[in-house]
Amino acid sequence: MAPTSAACRSCHLPIRDVVDNQRGARSRSNRRVLTRLWGIPIYGGILAWCLLQLPTAAVFVVPAVVVGFVLHVLRGRPYLGALAFLVIVVVAPALFWPSIATEALDELTSRL
Repeated sequence: MAPTSAACRSCHLPIRDVVDNQRGARSRSNRRVLTRLWGIPIYGGILAWCLLQLPTAAVFVVPAVVVGFVLHVLRGRPYLGALAFLVIVVVAPALFWPSIATEALDELTSRL
């Protein structure tokens, strides 16, 4: 493809379209990299906040951060990473609510 030619020899598109397409591909690639990089401070911040503020929740948050980080940063699936994080942090503890409630009720009745 010569810069002075009117069309690309391999695809027969106008040179302007070929150059615009190459620029668009670079900007999409840059957005993908930025999206992946944002996962590092997001999941790092969640982990740090949890360890400082709610260390007892680390049992659920640490595995969720690992799964979310792998899916978001390493695999490039930010929405799937966020969904997996939420499922692990919200749904998994919800499975233990009956036993937590029973223990709390036991403790309350033993004081009376």
